[in-house]
Formats: sequence, structure tokens, C-alpha cells
Amino acid sequence: RHVDAGVGINIDDDANDSYCFAIEGKSWGVVHEYFADKLQKLVVRGAIFARMSPDQKQQLVLELQSLGYYVGMCGDGANDCGALKAAHAGISLSEAEASVASPFTSANANIACVPTLIREGRCALVTSFGIFKYMAAYSLTQFVSIMILYSIDSNLTDLQFLWIDLFLITVFAIFFGRTDSYKGPLASYSPPASLLSVAPIASIVVHMLAVIGFQTFCFFYVQEQPWYVPFNATTSDEIFAGHENYAVFSVSQFQYIMLALVFSRGPPFRQHVYSNYLLSGSILVMTVCSVVLTVAPPQFIIDQFELVLPPAGDQQADFFRWQMILYSLLYSALAVFIEYIIIDYLCYRKCKNKFHDVYKSKKKYLAIEQDLKHDKTWPPLSTDADLSGGEKKELMLDARKLGETIKKVEANGHAPGAVTTVTQFQSSL
Repeated sequence: RHVDAGVGINIDDDANDSYCFAIEGKSWGVVHEYFADKLQKLVVRGAIFARMSPDQKQQLVLELQSLGYYVGMCGDGANDCGALKAAHAGISLSEAEASVASPFTSANANIACVPTLIREGRCALVTSFGIFKYMAAYSLTQFVSIMILYSIDSNLTDLQFLWIDLFLITVFAIFFGRTDSYKGPLASYSPPASLLSVAPIASIVVHMLAVIGFQTFCFFYVQEQPWYVPFNATTSDEIFAGHENYAVFSVSQFQYIMLALVFSRGPPFRQHVYSNYLLSGSILVMTVCSVVLTVAPPQFIIDQFELVLPPAGDQQADFFRWQMILYSLLYSALAVFIEYIIIDYLCYRKCKNKFHDVYKSKKKYLAIEQDLKHDKTWPPLSTDADLSGGEKKELMLDARKLGETIKKVEANGHAPGAVTTVTQFQSSL
């Protein structure tokens, strides 16, 4: 690509979007006060902002935020306090005045902590979303079990409720957030930032459809077995035991476990779930206990949980117990496919940008960036060979007008020394 030495930017037509700006405080003050209509374009394509006053730093942070950026600010002195306080994430590099205005303080006086802050912030966000989705899915899963059993005037027993709420759910919820942030390279994309966005809602909805499908299938499948005895709701209001109860309860146990596993996301924002020894250990223990409850529970467990198992000694009945494990494995594979392929890969990473209208987005900088990519007249810079006599004259008038403006600013004490730049620019014409 051709780069003009006099202009200092790439002037090829097919690379018009590869430029960026370096702006110092004097230029920022002039543009902010007299050319406000050009400010957003400069901010979007600005790469370096240097030699700025404390007020100008705060103006820059607020301008970036107004365009929809999430702004991080590092500072080591009192002149950075305004920008540190205004930024979404302020990092003080000293323990002096700036540390009071910023929520984070670096132990070392350098910016090496910025990637760490990004990693921990993303990890915390993904963990919060995962816990929210798990608690929502858990309550809906239990609701589905109850509604299915209500159709025959049955329900889960007291010990079954206790096993699910106290051992399965509470243990997972306690250890869910103990997974560390991912130590590898930072991902080029960020996690979802809103619970009301498409990905989190679609995740819960699709998972619940799978939960409903498997529980409903097991509920009707057990009724097709030759050893099946229908539940008699007229015997006692306190007895809910039945083959339907066994089938729904058995498969739902593994659904709670699998939901905790798939919502505990790993890379690129958190470490793998097996690095969280407490969570992975509890998942393993609860899985073993659930298998025992489904296949061959001890007699005192059967009595306490009020389970009505398929009759022992019947080959078809014994095989049905293992079928509950098989269907739970099929559900587990489907849950992994839903979360990692359908939701994360297709819904969030592939379809997000494809159907996203930048002109309706809250992130205004996306629309400005899109316009700049197709605007061949911006930035308005040309070489001498590209200018006709009339264009040179018009550019000279613009330069003189800019020079007069800066002289007024200099007279007010806002931008001393800026006229020299304009004079050099005029002489080059």
C-alpha cells in the first residue's frame, strides 16, 4: 500500500478505513469547543490522546461513554482523579490522591494489571450469569416435575424435595463461583452484558424445552411397561409414591446435575470446571448417589424417599432402571450440545453480528465506524498533486479561517503555540 510522506496516512482508496488519529490537548480543546460536529469521528478513530489537562481527560472519558464504549482509565496523580471517577473501571497506579477516586489500586506502578482486571471482570460476569441461569433453570425444572405429577394427583415426596433442594442445588450453588478466571490469551469477544439479551434467554428456554421433553417422555414411557401399576390417588392424601414418581424423580436428578455442569462455563473466560475441585468433586459424588438412588437404593432409603421401584427380579424391570440412566446420558449430551453449539457458537458468536443493526444499537460508535468505512472523503487530506488550483485556494481559505479561530483561542489563553502549526500548514500550500 502506498503511504504519502507528506500527508502521513494511507491514501489508497481500498484502504480508507485503516487510519487513526493522535491528538494532543491543544488540538482537543479547539475541536471540542469550535468543531463539535467532528469530535465523535475523531474519538472513534483516535488511538493516542496525550498532553491533556485534567478537565480534558474527563471530557474524553465522558465522550467515549456517550458513544457506548466501556472505558477503563489508569492514572497516578491528582490530575487524573476526574477521569478515574468518571470511567467504568478506574485503576490508580499510586496510593496517593488517585487511589481515593478509583475503585481499583495497583500494587505496582505500571499498567500490567489491566489484563488481570479484564480477566477477573469477565470471569465475574460469566459466573453471575451462570448462577442466575442455573437458579432459574433449577426452579423451572422442579416446577415441571411437580406439574407433570399433579396431572395424576401425585407429587414429589418430602425427602425428595429435601434431597434436591439441600444436597443437589445448595451444594452446587456454594461451589459454583469458586472457578478462577482463564489465564490464557484474552478472547477477542466479550461475554453477554445483559440478562435480557438473546443468548441468556434463549439458553434458558431451549434447556427447559429439553427438560420438559425428557421428563414427559419418561412419565409416559413407564406407563407402557408390562409391570406398571397405575398410581391410585384415592388411597391417601399423604402418599405420593408410584412408578410415575420414580421415573420423573430419577431423570430429574441428573438434569439438576447437568445444568450445573453446562452453566459452569470454562474457557475463554473461566478455567475448566475440573480446576474447581470442590464443584467437580461435588458433581461426581452427587452423580454416584443419584445412580444408586435410581438403580439399587438401600431399603431404608426406599422407605424414607417413599420410592416405588420397578419389581426386582423382573428382567424388563431391571433393564428399565438402567434405561433411566441411559436417557439421562442422552439428556446430558443434548444439554452440552445446546449450550456450547446452539447458544454459544451459533446464537451468540455467529448470528449476533449477522442480524445486528448497528444503526439501532445503543453503541453509537458502531454506526459511526460503519459510516467512516464507506466515507471516502474522510479524513479530508490530499497531496499537492491531487489538488487543482480551485481546491488549493479553497483549502487555503479553510486554513486561514482555522488560523483565525486558533488565534482567538490563543488570545484567551487556551492553546498557546498552536498558530505555528497553522502557519507551517499555510506555507506548505
